[in-house]
Amino acid sequence: MTAAAREPDRAPAWSSPAAVVLAAFAVRAAAALLSDRVVADVLRYHKVASHVLDVSWNPYLAARLYPYPPFWIWVEAGAEWLARHAGLPFALTVKAPLALADALLAGLIATWAPGPPGGPARARWAPWAGWVYALHPVALLVVGFHGQFDSVALLALLGALRLLERGRRDRSALALCAGIALKSFPVLVLPFALLFVPGPRARVRYLVLALAPVALLLVPFAIADRAALARELFAYGGIPDFGWIGALRALDASVTGHVTRASASQWAALTTVSKAMALAAMAVLWWAVASTRLRWRLEASALGVLLAFEVFYGALSAQYLLWPIPLAVLVGERFVPLHAVAATAALAGFYVFLAPGVLSPADAPILPVAAAQRLWTAGTVLLWLVTAAWLADLVRRGRARS
Repeated sequence: MTAAAREPDRAPAWSSPAAVVLAAFAVRAAAALLSDRVVADVLRYHKVASHVLDVSWNPYLAARLYPYPPFWIWVEAGAEWLARHAGLPFALTVKAPLALADALLAGLIATWAPGPPGGPARARWAPWAGWVYALHPVALLVVGFHGQFDSVALLALLGALRLLERGRRDRSALALCAGIALKSFPVLVLPFALLFVPGPRARVRYLVLALAPVALLLVPFAIADRAALARELFAYGGIPDFGWIGALRALDASVTGHVTRASASQWAALTTVSKAMALAAMAVLWWAVASTRLRWRLEASALGVLLAFEVFYGALSAQYLLWPIPLAVLVGERFVPLHAVAATAALAGFYVFLAPGVLSPADAPILPVAAAQRLWTAGTVLLWLVTAAWLADLVRRGRARS
């Protein structure tokens, strides 16, 4: 009698991508329920939605309200329409797709990080990579409480990288196009992604698929008012709440006791310098990867350019701190825990000190304001130092393989 073949051990249910997605959505939904307030950027969403529904279909006519490509406006307008006609809370309705996208992003990481069967794991904590992102405090703060929609663009970006790795170039380009149509920052990864597309004709095709649909989306708004489109979409320079300018601003506040305004006009000269620095740094990294002086894989290249932007560009808003985290968790970067501590401290202090109402009602802060200021100051400075050290370490390891 022959013995029955032993069945392979099944992965525990808690490690499945479905479990990760459900848990990630649950904690983000809880954060949204705890912060059901129309404040900060959610208030901006409401103003844009009211403008589109009541004044004009063109959001770029409303000054300093909508510095993004013309895709997310329909989510904002849809949330306001549901609030008016179905009585749904605007803050919860507009945050719902963010929570879902971020939960799906955690599921994608859980699926991708372990690598192919029998092959090496992509992350050092591969079985738990999805959970690391699902419960990451920065994601909970930015998505669940703050309500910024960078996670939707990040889902498209990581989806594009995953498809490109699998050789599905057209789908990858269209996924990257979707990310750019939501928020323009995924375009930073495009020159690096092209390095992993074989052949000049395929690269041109990828480039056209990634950019042409976004350009077509902009055409009606350019025809309606080209000056307004250029002013709102291309003149936006960010806010120096974080980054190296944010660190200088925080240190100045700790010395003088007075917090200078974060408006772009107050920091125009340094912002212009930081733009040049960031572009130069990213160009050098692209040349190094293209010439194989840096032997980065696709995901490391994408992570490297996002880290370079955060190190050299000085006018970073709170949501920018989320950008490198999904890729870093995916590949198991050693700086993930330290970055999480610094970014969480910086964000917690910022939301209480400079964006009251995001974490708790403005009249009931979770920390004394003076303590929140110190936390923002220390966290912002530490965060920049950690990010700079992280980028240097990533470059060192890329060169060591050459």
